[in-house]
Amino acid sequence: MNFLPHTRNLILAALLATGLSGCVGAALGGAALGGAAAIDRRSTGAQADDGVMEVRIRNTAQTYLRQNNQTTGYDPKLAVVSYNRHILLLGQVATEGEKQFVEQVARSEQAAQAVYNYIEIAPQARTFNDVAADTWNTSKVRTTLLGIQGVIPSRVKIVTYGNVTYVMGILTPAEQAAVTEKVSTTAGVQKVVTLYETFNQ
Repeated sequence: MNFLPHTRNLILAALLATGLSGCVGAALGGAALGGAAAIDRRSTGAQADDGVMEVRIRNTAQTYLRQNNQTTGYDPKLAVVSYNRHILLLGQVATEGEKQFVEQVARSEQAAQAVYNYIEIAPQARTFNDVAADTWNTSKVRTTLLGIQGVIPSRVKIVTYGNVTYVMGILTPAEQAAVTEKVSTTAGVQKVVTLYETFNQ
């Protein structure tokens, strides 16, 4: 009996149950993340800021957009990822004005050092299959990082949204090259956007 499809479905169900549409570090690396602080190249202050800003930006932007869009039942889909105070904005909104508003909310954060706005203006919401495909690709990429000699996977942030895989981290030039090569050659990955910070030893 072939258990692979069943196993894949179980993993997908577990990942999707976390409520994440691409940022699956909490689901796959939860056990490792607890001890990762000692090897994280971010300061403890930056780690705290990242968590706070992700929640605050998303909640502030979504609340405003829901209240100020005339479409009944309008529910903008936003994902905010912050790594070392560098903020990645993903999701779908109805207009260019809404997209720019979310960016303004992110830039208003005093701790924010950079903002990358990849929000799409899309009238049609993502399907369950879209989310599942992104989640599955992220999980595969994170698994491949385990095979890179000299690279600690917890130092790399992987997010897939709309078939685009975003890679963040504070890495040396050699680490960046190794991670980019591994991510871009992972089966199923269609496009890679790297948002590295360079770590000088």
